[in-house]
This record gives sequence, C-alpha cells and structure tokens, in this order.
Amino acid sequence: MVSTLEFRSSEKRPQHSPVETSATGKKSSFISFIFGETLNRKYLLIAVIGTIVQFVVFKMLYPFPDFISDSYSYIATNIYHMDVNLWPIGYSKFLLWIHMISHSDIFLVSVQYFLLEVSLAYFFFSILYLYRPGKSIAIIIYLFLFFNPLFLYLSNAILSDSLFAALTTVFFTQFLWMLDRPTFIQVIIQGVIIGICFTIRYTAIYYPLISLAGLLLSKHCPSIKLAGFLLGVILMIPFYIYTCQKTKEATGTAEFSVFGGWQIANNALYMYNHIEVDSSKLPVETRSLDRLSRQFFKQVNPSQQELSQLPGTYFIKVPYAILKPYMIARYTYDNPRDQFATWGKVSPIYNKYGTYLITHHPIAFSRYYLWMNVKNYFLPHLEKFSVYNLKIQTVPTVVQDWFHYITPDVFSKLPAKFQGKIFYIFPMVFMFLNIYFGWSLIWLIISHRFNSLTLNKRLSLYLTIIFLVVNFAFSVFATPVVLRYQVVPLILLFTYSALLFELPDTKNVDNRINNNLSVTI
Repeated sequence: MVSTLEFRSSEKRPQHSPVETSATGKKSSFISFIFGETLNRKYLLIAVIGTIVQFVVFKMLYPFPDFISDSYSYIATNIYHMDVNLWPIGYSKFLLWIHMISHSDIFLVSVQYFLLEVSLAYFFFSILYLYRPGKSIAIIIYLFLFFNPLFLYLSNAILSDSLFAALTTVFFTQFLWMLDRPTFIQVIIQGVIIGICFTIRYTAIYYPLISLAGLLLSKHCPSIKLAGFLLGVILMIPFYIYTCQKTKEATGTAEFSVFGGWQIANNALYMYNHIEVDSSKLPVETRSLDRLSRQFFKQVNPSQQELSQLPGTYFIKVPYAILKPYMIARYTYDNPRDQFATWGKVSPIYNKYGTYLITHHPIAFSRYYLWMNVKNYFLPHLEKFSVYNLKIQTVPTVVQDWFHYITPDVFSKLPAKFQGKIFYIFPMVFMFLNIYFGWSLIWLIISHRFNSLTLNKRLSLYLTIIFLVVNFAFSVFATPVVLRYQVVPLILLFTYSALLFELPDTKNVDNRINNNLSVTI
C-alpha cells in the first residue's frame, strides 16, 4: 500500500489532482490517467504538436543529418554486407530495416526522433502517475523532456545514441512500475531490451547489473526475479558468441570488441610519459609497439592541453599518435571490410600492451587517466554537439549511395558551430545536477527526512543511484566520456533533482496533517 503525506493548505488549491481511485481503493489505470484527466490530455496534445513543429523547423534549418566517422562505419556495414564491424551491428541492422521502407534520410531521422519522444512520454507520464509531483515541478520536467534541443540534435545524427537512449529510457521505466505494481510482462520487456541494447552499444554490458538491482528492489517473487535477471543475460550470450566467431573469421582472433584493445592501449598511454617501462619485461609481441611509444613521446610529447582537446581518445583519433602508425606500418586496407580486419589484427597486441602497463602501474594510471576521466565525466566533452558534420561539407560515397544523394554535398542553414553555442552550458548543467542530486540525498539522510518518503519513492531513488554509480564507473574506466553518452543519466538527474526539490519540510508535517488533500511524494 502506498503511503502518503497529508498537507494542510488553507490558501491554495492543489496544483495537481491526486490519482483517481476506484471503489476498491486502487489507482485508476495508466491509460485512464493519461486520457481521462484533462491536464494530462493537454500535456499529451501539446507534446505531440510541439514535437512535430520543432522537428519541421529543425529540418528546415538542418536539411541533412549529422555524420561522423562512426556514421560511415554503420552504413558501410550494410553496403559491404559485413557480419561484424568496429561497433555492434544492431544499429546497422536498424538502418537496413528503415532503408527497406525508405531511403530518405528525413524518414530515418523522424523515426529516431519519434521513438525517442515516445520513450520520454512513457517516462514522463509514469513519473506523474507513480509520484504525483506538483504542477510546477511537472511542467519543469515536461519542458526539459519535450522542448529540449538536445533530443533534436541527438536524433539528427546517424549514430546509435538516439535509439539506445530511447530503449534505455523504457528499460529504466519498467523498473519504476515494478516497484509499484509488478507484472510478469515487465520482466519480459526489460530482458528483451537488454538483449537488444547489447547489439546496439557495448555499454549495455552492465545493464544486467541494473536489472539485478531493479528486480531485487521490486515486489516480484524470488523466482520471477531470478528468471528476469537470467533472461537478460541469456539474450546477450548468442550475440556475444556470434560476434566472437565472426571476428575470428575476419581477424584470426576471437574477440568480442575489436575496439576494446585499442581503448585499453589508448588509456594506458596517457600515463606513459610519467612511468618507467622496462621493455625487456614486456610481452615479446608488444616490444616493437613500446619502441614506437618511446619514440613518440621523445619527439612529440603532447602537452596536457593537446591531450584535453580529445579527452580519453587522443591516441585513437590522432593519426600520428602511436596506434595508427603501428597498424599502418604492418597492414594495408582499401575498403571497410579490410579495415575492420586490420584493426582487429592489432587489437590483441594493444590489449596485451595496455593491460600490462595498467596492471604494473595502477597508481600512475589512476592519476593520469582515471582522474582525468573523472573530471571529464562531470564536465563531459561536447564532441559531436560542438559542430555540425565536423565542419565538412561533403559525405563519403557510401553515405551518398545509401541515401541516394545526387551529390555528396551536405549543409545546414546555420553556422556549423551554432550548435556548440547552444550546448555550451550543458556540461555545466550536468555537473550542477550531479552536485545538487548528491547533496540532496546527503541532506535527506542527515536531516532524517529520508523516511518521510514513500517506500516506492525511496526504492526508485535507490535504483537511480545504482544506475548513476554503475554508469559513472563504466564511463570512467572503460569508455571516452562525451555528452551524447550521458543523455539518459542527464534525464534521470534532472527529473529526480526536480522531484527532490519539492520535498516537504518534515518539521511542519505534524501541523499539516489531517487535510483532505493527499499528495504522494
């Protein structure tokens, strides 16, 4: 039974009416809540009209999608009929399915935007239904979710971010419902989403941990909880085996993520200039790579400012920074299929080299890479959001062919750096929300107000904290930190910071009890 706090209000009417209940005392259905209440119908109608108008205006300003090298890779996977590539092939399959319906880039972007907005609507109305925020707080969350340029720019990029964010939002929302009124279908949905997300982005490798936490906090019986956790893991295994097998066929080594070896070596090289490496103790196959590292730091020795321009990816992206020269000196390629094989052939060496350096110099690694990535996490790099199409006015042939462009020329009607001005404040907002959310939780505990929250609200906060902490750890240790990777954490931080902002002052609760108005916190 959901507990409530009752507050006396002699001067103001309630900003948001309580959920209607039936004669049995149960809440009205979710569908009735959305379509049966006038205010919620207005929310939905304005959101639908607003998102359509925003999208039309946006596409007038940005007639073409936004591309980076990853975009070319996703498309090339389809054109060259590749079974595996540098990135998971799930998003490439999504592009292929959309392409079967229409080759229009506008159609693709509209589908990505629609899916993301539907997921946000599901999340928003679930928050209203389950936690009943005041009207002003609800409007603030509403404006952030449905009138935010972030989601337009995210959906306009030919990248997996928009689709992945939509699925993750639905995934998280399923657990909010499990905390209030669990059903078996929710367990099935979350397991299937884990399996799908894993084919789209390797970040989903930690989603079973989130699933386990959410299921343990839910009201499901133990057998259902175990089944739900195992379902997600089981659905990940076939794709893992398939990817390893196809990678071995292409490169000779059964790796799940070819890019992983590159990332580990890249991360380790951030500390290389601050450690002493005895090359005679290195694995034999990595010694030539170490010689190249010594030569690079002796001749180039990039400054911290240069490293910070490409936070967490300098040695991957800079063409003369050790890793690419090492590969090019040994292998050549002239098409995406051969390129993947080439990246894959050096990946095991990079993996072994980076792992050796990290395990033998953990303190230096923590100081020069992990600490840098911690700072990057709280002030994420704009990366794709800083400029349109990398300031390039053309696209490769694979993109031109895929979308049936007459010419390779692409453009926007706004300056390429305009979006960077829009998003300039977003990293600071992300940092502020992390600080505010963290401080609010501490304050709740030290002021003995945490127990004034309903059980469901406390459980949802537990789940949110777990999600944010696990995402933080994964981001710092295993991946570059850029804003587009932190969209769902940004959504959760904003929403729950807003909900925490309106918590009542428990010192005055006793003076406000016994009113007819019940507001679920």
